[in-house]
Amino acid sequence: MANVIKQFIDFLKKEFNSYPKNIKITLGVLMFFVLGFIIFGIQILFWGLGYTDMSNVYPFGQWIIGDLGLVGLGGGAFTTGFLLYIFRNDKLTPLINSTVLIGFMCYLFTLVFLVFDIGQPLRAWFGYTYPNWGPHLMPQSMLTEVVWCLTLYFCILCVEMIPVVLKHKVLDAIPALHYIGHYLHRLMWIFAAGGTFLSFFHQGSLGGGMWDIMYGKASWFRAHHIYFFVVIIGATAGGTAFMTLCAYIAGKVMKKEVVPKETFHSIAKVSGIMLSVYFVARIIDVSLMATKWTPLFDRSFAGMMGGYYGWWMLAVEFILLIVAISMLLIKKNREQEKTFLVGISTGAGALFVNKLFVVLNGSSVPNFPWKSFAAYNPTIQEWFIFLGGLSVMVLIYMWFAKYTPLFPHAEHAHHEGGEQQGA
Repeated sequence: MANVIKQFIDFLKKEFNSYPKNIKITLGVLMFFVLGFIIFGIQILFWGLGYTDMSNVYPFGQWIIGDLGLVGLGGGAFTTGFLLYIFRNDKLTPLINSTVLIGFMCYLFTLVFLVFDIGQPLRAWFGYTYPNWGPHLMPQSMLTEVVWCLTLYFCILCVEMIPVVLKHKVLDAIPALHYIGHYLHRLMWIFAAGGTFLSFFHQGSLGGGMWDIMYGKASWFRAHHIYFFVVIIGATAGGTAFMTLCAYIAGKVMKKEVVPKETFHSIAKVSGIMLSVYFVARIIDVSLMATKWTPLFDRSFAGMMGGYYGWWMLAVEFILLIVAISMLLIKKNREQEKTFLVGISTGAGALFVNKLFVVLNGSSVPNFPWKSFAAYNPTIQEWFIFLGGLSVMVLIYMWFAKYTPLFPHAEHAHHEGGEQQGA
């Protein structure tokens, strides 16, 4: 046992020393957050949510923001897969492995954060088995549908990850595993279609449907599930921008062209179009809130934009959307590296700010107009669990980029370059 531990430590040291200095610093910061995640995660699981700033006003805190953000940004995985396997946009092929991995991690850590968020992890299975039966045995809990869709889509992502892992040169050399990976790859269109169906529902349910049915909250209620569809559009828009941003950053860190420019331009165009649709949908959504839904509570929309998380967050979201659209929808801008980077960054940022606005502003608005707005300040435990989870995601992504053909284009370009030099 001691020998195994020593070999593992030696492997970690060798792995760490194989990176340049700036990457070592980054790894040190990431491991610091991961250590905090482990320490404070144990504290929360064993001693409860009393170490957080959550309350009856903020029953969902920073972790639910992470859940909503990760699921929304992870929506780029099903969008990219749908465009590639169903619409046959082959330009997206160099990006698909990266998007599947990011989607996998987004959904994995959505479930991880939910384990902490529910307060009693041992009862996590209740979400699958207690749908709050109503009249005539009709399920009443939208959270049950969310939990099932999240889990089933995560299972699909696990299957979609298998061909990526099996492409490792050691595993690919085994005939049986090579055949399995090749056969699964040919069936990916089925999983892409199923994943799109499941993701369509839980994107809307978790991001919109859980909130707009709350007829006791003037800041959230919308009739006819309008916000359900707004959130789905936002996931396809901001999610594709996020997938593109991750691949772009990976290329800069690895100092090579991991994805051809035409792939970036193709997915950026899709993101720009969907961000435009999302922008219009949000304008309609806010207009209906101001003129139709909020007055039902004898409240004014402007009156709910006070507190710490009001007008400024809404303004930031729309400014980011306008910048992203102007950068990605115009061909000249999306084909220039600087404006392209601004576009995908602000596109992903706009979606995340929207999730912040939903949770923070919606929870802060008092149920009665004569009461004051509430505030929420995450504790150090919440920060470390949130940032530690994101750090683990970065580490996994780095490992896959180094040891698996996450970017087939980069591998192909490397071999071509070697052949040319040999010639």
